[in-house]
Amino acid sequence: MYSFWSEVLCRELPTFRNETQTIWSLFGKNTQECQQGTCRTSFWRLTFATVEHSVSKVNNSVDNAVAYPPVEIVVVAHASDEWFEDVLSSFAIQDYPDFKVTVLTTGDESTMQSFVSEYLPEAEVIPVDSSDGHGKNLNTVLSYETNAAFFLFCDHDVALAPDALRLMVEESLRSNASVIGPKIVNWDRPDELLDIGCSVDKLGYQIPRIEPGELDQEQHDAVSDVFVISSTVALVRADLFRAISGFDEEMGMIGEDLDMCWRAHVAGAHVITVPLAVARHREEKGEYRSDGDEEKLRERHRLRTILSNYGLAYSLLILPQAFLLSLFRSIGSLLVGDFGRVRVLVGSWIWNLSRPRTLFERRKKLKSVRRLPDIEVRALQSSGYALFKSLFKDRSQDSEKQNSGMVTERFRRLLESMRAGPSRVSVAFVSLATLVFFFGSRHLITRKVPVIGELVPFDVGIQDCFSIWFSNWWVTGIGHESTSPTAIGLTGFLGIVFLGSMGLLRLVLTLGMLPIGVIGMWNFLKPFNSPWVKVAGASIYLASPVPYEALGSGSWGGLILYGTLPWLLVLLGQAAKLSPFGPIGGASGPGIMPSNWLREALGIGALVGFMIAFFPFASVEVIALVAAIFVGSLLSGWPSGALRLIGVLSLGLIIALAVNLPWLIDVFAFDPSWEWLVGTRPSSNLSGGLSDFLQLTAGRSGNQIFGWGFLAIAVVPLILAKGERWAWAVRSWVMYLGGVSILWVDSNQWLDISMPRPEILLAPASIGVAVAGAMGVGALQRDLQTYRFGWRQLVPISTLIAFVLVVLPVFGNAFSGDWGMPDDELNQVLSIQESDTNIEGRVLWIGHDDLLAAAGSPIAEGLTFSVTSGLKSSFLDRWDAGPEPGDYLIEEALLLALDGGTTKLGRLLAPLGISEIVLVGRSSPLPSKGQIEPIPSSVEASLGKQLDLIRIVASPGIVRYENVSALPAASVVSDGHAVGRSLRSFASDPLPEKGTALTPKNHSATSYSGFVERDSEIFLSVPSTSTWKLSVDGVMVQQETALEWAVGFQPEFSGAIELSHVTPSKHRIVILLQAFLWILVLFGFLRSSIGSDRSLL
Repeated sequence: MYSFWSEVLCRELPTFRNETQTIWSLFGKNTQECQQGTCRTSFWRLTFATVEHSVSKVNNSVDNAVAYPPVEIVVVAHASDEWFEDVLSSFAIQDYPDFKVTVLTTGDESTMQSFVSEYLPEAEVIPVDSSDGHGKNLNTVLSYETNAAFFLFCDHDVALAPDALRLMVEESLRSNASVIGPKIVNWDRPDELLDIGCSVDKLGYQIPRIEPGELDQEQHDAVSDVFVISSTVALVRADLFRAISGFDEEMGMIGEDLDMCWRAHVAGAHVITVPLAVARHREEKGEYRSDGDEEKLRERHRLRTILSNYGLAYSLLILPQAFLLSLFRSIGSLLVGDFGRVRVLVGSWIWNLSRPRTLFERRKKLKSVRRLPDIEVRALQSSGYALFKSLFKDRSQDSEKQNSGMVTERFRRLLESMRAGPSRVSVAFVSLATLVFFFGSRHLITRKVPVIGELVPFDVGIQDCFSIWFSNWWVTGIGHESTSPTAIGLTGFLGIVFLGSMGLLRLVLTLGMLPIGVIGMWNFLKPFNSPWVKVAGASIYLASPVPYEALGSGSWGGLILYGTLPWLLVLLGQAAKLSPFGPIGGASGPGIMPSNWLREALGIGALVGFMIAFFPFASVEVIALVAAIFVGSLLSGWPSGALRLIGVLSLGLIIALAVNLPWLIDVFAFDPSWEWLVGTRPSSNLSGGLSDFLQLTAGRSGNQIFGWGFLAIAVVPLILAKGERWAWAVRSWVMYLGGVSILWVDSNQWLDISMPRPEILLAPASIGVAVAGAMGVGALQRDLQTYRFGWRQLVPISTLIAFVLVVLPVFGNAFSGDWGMPDDELNQVLSIQESDTNIEGRVLWIGHDDLLAAAGSPIAEGLTFSVTSGLKSSFLDRWDAGPEPGDYLIEEALLLALDGGTTKLGRLLAPLGISEIVLVGRSSPLPSKGQIEPIPSSVEASLGKQLDLIRIVASPGIVRYENVSALPAASVVSDGHAVGRSLRSFASDPLPEKGTALTPKNHSATSYSGFVERDSEIFLSVPSTSTWKLSVDGVMVQQETALEWAVGFQPEFSGAIELSHVTPSKHRIVILLQAFLWILVLFGFLRSSIGSDRSLL
């Protein structure tokens, strides 16, 4: 049979020495040194007296007698594969005179015996169990008697050169070595080196002596001392192997060679490689490991090696270093999203520490044979940390192998990409952008983000968030039974992640949306494989006026869209497999995750679910973004990946709706309305025109010269771009013009429906400009050179000028330290007055929808009203839990007052618990600048006519009225004052009673306490429902209806009262299932993302 070694056999086989010699003569100079005591002290010094050997005679002549120590070749075989014939043949043609072969088979013994006997009739076949592991199977040789002086352990896919065994044994005797390894080459490409021994650092990380794919040019053919030789082929002194108890049976296959060689060093043995001895290796996996297990097993066994082989003193020194390194690697892996690596690192410590008995047994056995102290073993190892050295090692010539997966560590790829020449642009951008962001945000970071508009304070804790989320009582406004918004629960979960720091969480969810969005844009542009493209797109996106206007006007929805839409665009590109995110319409870019529809659907579902929870109109933006991709693909003549995108997107949207389902059913499914998505804002207040919108502003900020840079830079790819850059340029222009057009139509009042704030509509336009600008820079790099010399060569100069116009305003705005946000806030002004007045009721706010923190309902004059529980904005005010039963009563009362139908508005609002009315005409009080939406004079005049309202000017543009007829939201009143009485009778009462307020016991106002006298009533200004329970001295009181709509109780005796709302257990179960679904979706997405081979930056 033909084998690789056939041509070697054609040459004359080497002849043995003719003169008579003994083993002593094979030592040469080393033997003399040992006899003189000048060599390294070794317990395992090979002597004639301690080595059992047999004498083989050549040509039956005593004069030609050559003494060779017997060798037993031990190989574990799984099946009689075709290539296993070459393995057995290589054993049969060895020119070593005294050896035997033992085959340990994990398969059928009789089948393997018959197969092996064809090539090695005298070979012994012993059955073993593959589930025992590689190390334990090889240790089988320790269980029976043998006269072998050496064991040659071989993998089942290794073929030896005819002289390999002889060369290793001779060098062992000559060099006084006890563990010897050959040069291992590729089975099919014998000129490619696979292993030539390794060095090791103090933590057990191996440092190969060769590079991946290195060719054999005899550069490593000198015999060398190494710390580790591979167990693929390892010649080991039999007495040494027995003394160190063989291989560690807990390890299995990977890492057992490191442990064995380490223990050999501790016992005083030499470990060398003999490169003239050659072995071919197929690198088959066999039955001991599967794909994906290598890293886990290697880390486990590396850690077990240092835990079991260091002495006590060195263990106290080394183990803390090993733990800290694992901790730092885990933190770094978390930061880059490599959760699989975190599981491996943490799991390796858990796995080892859960096996203390075997660890102590190994340490005890090693102590009995120790001949070298740890300090001498340490001298044989590499200095420093091998892991850090390998991270910074230059592997530029191996880029092809990196892309094919040979280099899999993401952190290493990160550092390698940062070291590349063109990526210096990326480093410069990241450094400069970080500096500008923190400099421009310094007051917001060191102080706080002002409470303005929707940017409410996070004045609830984690426990409050979960308590409100699991309750079916919504406290904001008048209060009613409803499922709490999903965002409340998500805020609680995020609060846990931020360790209860709700202020930091607010900073991240508001100001932090800027860097999150820029990083998302960077991530979207990464597959285009150009640092200039990434830097251009991220710079333009950072320079967009949209997030800064959103900050200035208090538009939280605008900030959320700015931060999340780029990430959504990444997921949509992957779902459609559009080039460079996939093969549709061009080639895939580097570092792209393998296509996985489940991961993409879960990612879209989780992201869109988050967006809808915090800003429901995001669902419309998602549909608009997908439509822009379809329309842009159609206009550019490029494929859109429609079928796959629609399928993955549909599943993603179903997931997004499912994780928000309880809330959406309550507030939207049974009463769908456009106003719930966009609010009640009118469009007539837009001061900007089309030119402003093209500059991504609404006329409130920006410069007429600098803003045109966005349009100019977006035109570049339409002139130059080709391929996928042209396709994405057209798609981005559809996003850009789509947002601008809708805003322009809205400003001209050509729509019969309300539209959201300008920042909301311009968010996709901002993405479109950034992507178009990035495609323009990519076209300058790769497409401009394909055109003939002409006017297009002037485009780079124009692009540079436009880019400067775009980014310069950001540097100027950064000097304020707060991006132009107001220095003062309504809470500061109103909280002073609140401290001077004992407010025990609710507050009615009237103003433009953009200026109100709480969701509201429309009334006359383009105004909106909303109700909160206090003068200061609260986190709960931000969320809309749907229409409230008491809203129509407020609306009727206000319209009656505005029409001049009453002079006792306060009395009409008293049953609703409203004690204050605030007219808001400015987003922030003077002297701060802010959005101004003046209150119509007719409204102020109508309220000024009310006899039971006292006007108090809080600040110019902000007017407060105190209701002198108010009732507390929960109060004790005299008998007959509320229960069983009509609203008309209450409103016409000439001597209204103010009642005694009950004390709320929690933030959500679902529990009160107090004292009630005989002949008194309990009045609670919330819609009548049976879930409110009252007890007086522990005795339950029957609920009744008060004032035709509210909750009332008539206890028959006096005593301490406990009033509380009881949430049905079914509702809690539903919310618990919702929380579980969120966890399942996030876990599924992270799990499906783990192990995907991709670059991070």
